[in-house]
Amino acid sequence: MSRSRTGTRKNERDTTVVSPGADYSGRTTVLSLGAAVGCYGIADSVFATTTSLFLANAVHVGAVLIGVYFTGRALAGICVNLIGGWLSDQLADRKLVLALTGLAGVVGALGFTLIRNYTAVLVTGVVCFSLNSVCFSQLFAYANEFAEATGKGVASFTSAIRSAFSAAWVVGPPLGLFLLPHVGFGPVYAGCAIMFTVPTLLGYWCLPTLSSTPEKAAGQGRVSWQEIHSVVTAVPRRTWLLLSAFTSVIVADQIYLIVIALYVTKDLHRSPGLAGLMAGTCAALEIPLMIVVGRFADRIGKTRMVAFAIVVAAGFFSLLPVASSAPALLALQVANAVWTAVLLSIPLVMIQQEMPGGSGMASSLYTSAFMAAELLAGAIVGAVTAQVGYRNVFWVCAGLCALAGVMLLARSARAVHTDSR
Repeated sequence: MSRSRTGTRKNERDTTVVSPGADYSGRTTVLSLGAAVGCYGIADSVFATTTSLFLANAVHVGAVLIGVYFTGRALAGICVNLIGGWLSDQLADRKLVLALTGLAGVVGALGFTLIRNYTAVLVTGVVCFSLNSVCFSQLFAYANEFAEATGKGVASFTSAIRSAFSAAWVVGPPLGLFLLPHVGFGPVYAGCAIMFTVPTLLGYWCLPTLSSTPEKAAGQGRVSWQEIHSVVTAVPRRTWLLLSAFTSVIVADQIYLIVIALYVTKDLHRSPGLAGLMAGTCAALEIPLMIVVGRFADRIGKTRMVAFAIVVAAGFFSLLPVASSAPALLALQVANAVWTAVLLSIPLVMIQQEMPGGSGMASSLYTSAFMAAELLAGAIVGAVTAQVGYRNVFWVCAGLCALAGVMLLARSARAVHTDSR
């Protein structure tokens, strides 16, 4: 997300101004921002959990082409997010980027209601949904700037807005996968188009314009490749090991998101609604668990918590191939929620503490890890699933978690070696 430099919060708050006549601190702005994030989250969660089914059942393609789709979308997303983040920082009003990228989601969702040719689906998905992914990062960039300008706590305000996205995952997958057998892909994706319309409209008409003073614009400047290279090369090796371990587990998670609905419907011959209920259960458990994790992280130790989460993740993926009943699959969501609650929060804090370039560069590395994970997950699904099937791909996920554990052990060993010198 652009402009998430919490380390320079005070200076930025003094230079961010609002356009004349805007409702700058009222409830309307906060409610509009929360509604935009929530509706985006519902549509995004439905697509995340149904696209593989759509490709298999409606477009009638196999695992290889499903993997190609997700790989292509991830690669395009990386490029588009970099360009979108740069472009938004050059504009006086980021609301235009919000509206256009939100509209891309509407077009993409409407396209999926009608298109059944794989090439057309691939082009539509890669172009529209990679553009639409910028909308998410820009909503949180706006939330960051709004909190700074109004004197709100950036971390607490952003977390509150983020909770709307987490809550959307409680609602979206169960609802979308429950409706799918009854109404089909067309109406479900038409509903997603309506959801994507909300951040488009609210982002452009209901959020006040946040602009920057000339002093702030001059202070930002342009970062050269030499500066980026110097910061990246200064990252400690223990931080790279942590980031690599984190990425390895997130690749496993992305594989799970792509494959789970196909595994439930094709291997277990159960309703898609079960996959949706699993996703909703995990999301519902994850929200309070994140609060608990944040409260006890310093007391228990962040590295210990990350190690515990990796072990739980490895156990979760190892048990998935042998869990065939609905109660067993739902029970496993407790373990799924535990490891995601830890690994989606604690590693970022650790990387921020260890990075010499500040929290902004740490957040960029963290976000890049997600994008790289989606790219690798699509490639693995396409290459492996066609050979071993949906059930056995979870063993690959467990192996990735084991690899993450090895990296974490190497990080700890390096820390001990450094301390003994």
